[in-house]
Amino acid sequence: MRLTTYISQSSEILADYWYEIKTVLYLVFVFLNIDFDIVKLLSILMFTDTLLGVIKAIYINKIKFTFRKLLWGIVSKATILLIPMILALTSLALGFDFVWLVHIVLKILVVSEAISAITNILSIKERKNIENTDYISKLLHIIRNFLVKTIDKLFKQIEK
Repeated sequence: MRLTTYISQSSEILADYWYEIKTVLYLVFVFLNIDFDIVKLLSILMFTDTLLGVIKAIYINKIKFTFRKLLWGIVSKATILLIPMILALTSLALGFDFVWLVHIVLKILVVSEAISAITNILSIKERKNIENTDYISKLLHIIRNFLVKTIDKLFKQIEK
């Protein structure tokens, strides 16, 4: 079943405006100079990782599955997609060329999601909970430090 068909069956309002929503999303990514193909790949990996996490939670008795955890997992993954957009907006606002940083962050996010999915597969195979390394938090700290250093440099230039 195609996504468009599913959306039209699920919500009439969403179906009426689906092409407009899709167009706006494409325009935002074009405006921010973000490679939409990488974002689609990242979204697919996030969906796969979430699905594998649910299977892992159901399959391994030590992990308690709740829909609340699932909802917060989906929300946290959706917020991860905001990271490249925030970097691109910051780049535009400051007039800097952070395109390289945005692409690196996207690729790191793809690798992190792939590692997480593989870890979930390994957990299912071995029937034990193998913890994922939180590369996203490490990445966020690095980005924060980079931006803090950048803004400090700007203030030093303003003071001179």
